[in-house]
Amino acid sequence: MRAIISASFRGKYSEISQSLEVGAEWLNARLAADLHDLRPVSLQVRVKSVDSVFAKLQKGDYEGIWGIEDLIAARAVFLHPADVGNAIKAIGGKFPHVETKNTEVGRPNDFRYQQPHLIVGFPQDYIDRHPELKEVKIELQFTTYIQHALQESTHDVIYKGSRFSWREARLDGRLRGLLEIVDDVLANISNVAQVDAEPVYDLFDSRNHIIEAAEQLWTADRLPADMRRFAITVEGILSAAGVTVEQLMDLSALHPDLVEALSLSPVDKIVGILLRERFNELLKGIKRRKLLISSELEDMVPQAAKWPSEKRVALS
Repeated sequence: MRAIISASFRGKYSEISQSLEVGAEWLNARLAADLHDLRPVSLQVRVKSVDSVFAKLQKGDYEGIWGIEDLIAARAVFLHPADVGNAIKAIGGKFPHVETKNTEVGRPNDFRYQQPHLIVGFPQDYIDRHPELKEVKIELQFTTYIQHALQESTHDVIYKGSRFSWREARLDGRLRGLLEIVDDVLANISNVAQVDAEPVYDLFDSRNHIIEAAEQLWTADRLPADMRRFAITVEGILSAAGVTVEQLMDLSALHPDLVEALSLSPVDKIVGILLRERFNELLKGIKRRKLLISSELEDMVPQAAKWPSEKRVALS
């Protein structure tokens, strides 16, 4: 439902908001550049609506429009709490500072919505080009992905609902406390996982065995970035050929030209070795899978040219 607002105020703010939209567009680009290295999950910039501005002025806490601290507001969302602190440091000296909110440690039993904020103005070089935005205050909010999801999910119900509800407000506080724990766990997941001893799990152990073998054959700069995917791919190829990791290591010693080839990926090299040594077994065992046979592999391994087209990954 649209709020009842005086036509004169609506018209006045309509003119102001046009300049605010220009400023918001610039702010979005500037924050994207300044925070690029921190890789925010999301960056949102908005101009406050006329209804919201009018309602704030009606409370009587501000002398006028320019006193409102979030005529333009931005929210930068990051994966982990540490990124929030780093973002505040990265932004801090690049905008004229007005006020800092919610960066101090709160009461240990307080789980209200209190994400870190900076209240800033536009930089002077921008004001020189857009003097109409000289009095505008900008709210820069920093939060984590999990807290952002909770805020988006509960905002309309708890903060903008038609009635007050103790139960809803209580649930919001409990969820914030729970998600704060989740944030900390995700930020330190490797350390937290070490609390318990690693159990024996044959599937993962066999894949780690493949990774360890590859690390013996090739230096880190010759290995793929995604070693988990590499291990799963090699696992399927070895299984099809009926070759163990130990047997692969023995066979690799017989084919140093493939192991050291600069034009082949580690997966290509393993495929090449098996094509030379276990062509028939691989052909029989591959079944519904397909092999990617590159032209470089065919140049080094004549057997690759004999691999059936229906069992190849199409490259064109």
